[in-house]
Amino acid sequence: MKSYILILFALISTHCLAQTIPDPTGYEAKENLRELGSAAGTGSVQTFDNRYEGTKGTPYVFETWYPGELFLKSKSKVQIKDMNYNCYDNELVYMDPATKAIRLINRFTVDLFYILNGSDTLLFAPIEPENDGEFLFAQVLYNGGSMVYKRYQKEFVRANYEGGYSADRKYDEFADKSDLYFSRRNDVKFYRVKKSKKHILEAFPGVEDEISSYIKAEKLNLKVEEDLVKLLKYYDSL
Repeated sequence: MKSYILILFALISTHCLAQTIPDPTGYEAKENLRELGSAAGTGSVQTFDNRYEGTKGTPYVFETWYPGELFLKSKSKVQIKDMNYNCYDNELVYMDPATKAIRLINRFTVDLFYILNGSDTLLFAPIEPENDGEFLFAQVLYNGGSMVYKRYQKEFVRANYEGGYSADRKYDEFADKSDLYFSRRNDVKFYRVKKSKKHILEAFPGVEDEISSYIKAEKLNLKVEEDLVKLLKYYDSL
């Protein structure tokens, strides 16, 4: 009988205790939940961000490797099965046929080179974009006394997908860029084509009026390759 009374008292005490303790709220409730997540009462969970998608694009002008021909300063010609131009690092490269390793070509030994892109034969020659002695290779679009070049470039754009104002770009990318340059006949200076017509006319001292009239009459957009070539052909005809 005494044991029965003690058990009944314990059950009543436990029931009353449960009724008198309030449910945790606010910060206390969050802390209780945190404690449940760790056997030791402390700790954290490691998470992984799987959104990054790697790198898109390539530092090379061409995604496909093509046969090429090098014309060296030593006046010799070298034929290569697979070559490319890394316009991001200004490196001329080829793929070793035996090992498939990418190897550098000393660009200081090269006068010019051709890329045999299917039915197209693309000529690349050295230019100095800043006229400061530092050269890179650009595709020759016109060679008729004056020269027109297309300079290929790559801009490395990093992934940006974190934060409230991100671009939601989950990959790094080598983005394509290009600029047009020209050099006048009998002139060693290189001119980068800008939108300003005034800037273009400054490159043609003595024939500014003729060049201006031709641009207006032909409605030339000099940021377009074909129109720039057309202008330099006209200049060479004067």
